[in-house]
Amino acid sequence: MKTKMKKYPILITTIISCLTIIVSLFILGFFGLKLGVSLGGGQQLEVVMADDGTRASYTSKIDTVMDKYGYSIDTSFVEDKFVAGEENTQFSRKCLVIQFTGDIDEETISKIESEIAQSLEISENYVTIGAITSSVVAKNALFLGLSLVIVAVCFFVFGWIRYDIFAGLSFIIAYLHNIILYLSVIILTRIELSLTSLSAVLFLSLIMSLVLVNIYEKFRLANKQQDTDKTPIQEKMLQSEKSVIKPFLIICVAILIFVLCLFFIPSLRIRIVALNIIVALIVTLYTSLLIGPSSYVALLEIREMNRKAIMSRNDTVNKAIKKKIKRSKELKAGEK
Repeated sequence: MKTKMKKYPILITTIISCLTIIVSLFILGFFGLKLGVSLGGGQQLEVVMADDGTRASYTSKIDTVMDKYGYSIDTSFVEDKFVAGEENTQFSRKCLVIQFTGDIDEETISKIESEIAQSLEISENYVTIGAITSSVVAKNALFLGLSLVIVAVCFFVFGWIRYDIFAGLSFIIAYLHNIILYLSVIILTRIELSLTSLSAVLFLSLIMSLVLVNIYEKFRLANKQQDTDKTPIQEKMLQSEKSVIKPFLIICVAILIFVLCLFFIPSLRIRIVALNIIVALIVTLYTSLLIGPSSYVALLEIREMNRKAIMSRNDTVNKAIKKKIKRSKELKAGEK
């Protein structure tokens, strides 16, 4: 007795993805996208550090002052800057740069600068707060856009060269689905989106591509075997997927454990990034095991249907031609 073959839930996954995206678009229209300072702009605090000063000691004291006024550190880094000295001279000093989101007025800026200077025991001239220019945000957005396009093109070209054009298209579908669905879930959950969190999505998209490559390699080998020539495409793809699902799940669990450990770090910024990674991990798992393989199967089945339709038309034409030839021969034989 033949068992009913399991099929990819293409219709169900399509409905789930479409509903999620549509609802997120409504929320985006009403509430907008919650962006971090790297993508949405904000404020930048610069503090000239002493030669023996450390980033950790400065950041902890600054964070205490900023928390008092309802602001939290988004990103921080140390760079060398020229500082004005006596007699119109300049010299290079370490400078701690801190970026944070939120509007701020001149009075609050003056208070924060004064309290940070007192906490660090430095001159108020060494503490400045200013708005991040739009050119910095535009530069980050341009860098992000170029990265997304380059990765998409690489996926498509690799899939086309290694397998066929339909594999390349399935890579593109899975990649775009991964990005769009991730952004949709971020909009729905109102988690802050930053350049760091989108970089995590790119990293997880690379893991997704490795999973799809392993599945497609198994599928390619299954197609070469003579005893599986009559096996349906969906069944061969499901068998290929089962052979690689365990290692992939182990990698996902390892990443999840690492991310959960980040929640024990007393930093709001790190916890937000950890939430972004968890969302990206779930979306990547969903895309890798359902959207990518099912889209490839759907494209291959469409190609197979077109082939059969062409062959059927050719057979019909051939039969009509043979019938005409036979009839003309019979007419000629009757005339003789």
